[in-house]
Amino acid sequence: MMSKQSAIILILVVFLGALGALIYFYFTFNTTNGPQLPPVTNNNLDVYDPFGTRLVDSTPASSTEIIENNPDYNAPTFSTDKLRKIFEEPVASFSTIDKTDTNSAGVRYILRSNGNIYEAYVDSTELKRMSIITIPKVYDSLWLADGEKVIIRYLKDESENIDTFYIWLNPATTTLNEFEGGINGNHLPENINSIAMNPAGTKLFFLTHNLTGSSGYLSTPDGLSKTLIFQSPMNEWLISWPKEQIITLTTKPSAKVSGFLYFLNNQTKNFSRIIGNINGLTTKTNKTATEVLYSDSSQSLLKLYVLNVQTGESKLLPVSTLPEKCLWSNTDDKIIYCAVPKTFPVGDYPDIWYQGLATFTDSLWMINTNTMASTLVLDIKTDTANDLDIINPQLDNNDNYLFFINKKDLSLWNLKLK
Repeated sequence: MMSKQSAIILILVVFLGALGALIYFYFTFNTTNGPQLPPVTNNNLDVYDPFGTRLVDSTPASSTEIIENNPDYNAPTFSTDKLRKIFEEPVASFSTIDKTDTNSAGVRYILRSNGNIYEAYVDSTELKRMSIITIPKVYDSLWLADGEKVIIRYLKDESENIDTFYIWLNPATTTLNEFEGGINGNHLPENINSIAMNPAGTKLFFLTHNLTGSSGYLSTPDGLSKTLIFQSPMNEWLISWPKEQIITLTTKPSAKVSGFLYFLNNQTKNFSRIIGNINGLTTKTNKTATEVLYSDSSQSLLKLYVLNVQTGESKLLPVSTLPEKCLWSNTDDKIIYCAVPKTFPVGDYPDIWYQGLATFTDSLWMINTNTMASTLVLDIKTDTANDLDIINPQLDNNDNYLFFINKKDLSLWNLKLK
């Protein structure tokens, strides 16, 4: 008869054997095949990292790769409907571009995961890779007006330090025999907190931290020539550059803190207060700096207003949303397009939305800021079954297409308006 001790040993042996078999089968047959980034066509090409070690390959290669023709790339499913997903991988930012020979709108965008740059147009399902440089952890980027140059902000050396790098794409015909990933570029100053580009795409304004607060500089896009034009004891600013002479500075928002908007004239250095003492304040100024969209959450209800800068008059708009989910028309200075949430989860705004504690299901509306007439452009959830939280909306020059990023997964989309 088996002793109690022997029985326990036998049970342990059986248990461990079963556990080992379970682990073996799990890792053998339960491998996840997630979406893959497009591979480089030339498998022998050594990638040059301008932020680390340079590796040079002597084999010429095209700086533009047509991804649609790559059999190893699982391209996103494109729709012929009004709404189309351009790219499903997380995108750091994009810039609208126009193809002059076919009068077609498009985008040039950069991947958040590896810094690769792509190009796509609304009249084609083809994707073109414009560079194959590897820059991990790109969290933000700012495109110049020509779509050929971009300022990339990324986490440096596995740390939380943000590095800023200015790059420009080489022409599509350039070969990579002196391989730099199809780009050239240089580093901007360290410790940049916020950055904005003028409408002409020829100058930068950026803020840096210092012991007494923050300093604001005008510079060339490459950051090589800079001039101090602003100093403040505060560090927490959101900046934009809507008009050539006007830079906007808005205090970073919270539902519990009064916010302020200032205009900085970069020629006279005049610093003037435009809006103040509004909780949850975020803003978006039009291209002539004559009107400002702004949010107010002072009474636990998010409201959207438009301010006439000259008269100081504010008007409540007929939709509730955040200014950063809106944009001004390129063809009519009284028209705005806004992504409007169907509902607002309970909480403080914009805090919980910025913190990722709440997401929205948006519809798209067109509003006339003069007459207050509002038109539903698309009920996205009902009409297309897509659940989108729209950020970074941009229009092509003729207001024919709206491009945006879905905050839920950072995928890139376009919507046909006309």
